[in-house]
Amino acid sequence: MARLIYKSIPYPAHLKLVRLDAEWQICFQGRGKLDGRPILAWLRKGDSGFFCEVGKENQVEDMPDIYRPNFFGDKFVHAIDETDANGKRTSSLAGANCAMAATAAFHALLPRYRNRRIILRDGSRIMLVAKDGKIED
Repeated sequence: MARLIYKSIPYPAHLKLVRLDAEWQICFQGRGKLDGRPILAWLRKGDSGFFCEVGKENQVEDMPDIYRPNFFGDKFVHAIDETDANGKRTSSLAGANCAMAATAAFHALLPRYRNRRIILRDGSRIMLVAKDGKIED
């Protein structure tokens, strides 16, 4: 009988998750020139292609730790967060392991946070977004 042994290999520390607008990429930093001027840039891991200049990105996160369920550090499968206009989390409001309970909590929070943008997500997948007290399509 064969036995498989799984070894967890952490990501190298130089790799980061970088968000520019709505796009996430696994990147590392590199020096180069853009329009004749020296820059420090985020380069994509796969093809070392230019992604954006360092400092122009919207968000930078460490790669997920192998012992954490997700890189947001949530305690629940489903999380409800308050976000800014760019989608960056400003505060964590609630969470649940059951999708129905999380959806009910999201709807219960709508009147209280009607002047803010809140999201319900399953890990990194956004399930619902509400802005100005109304759920967006």
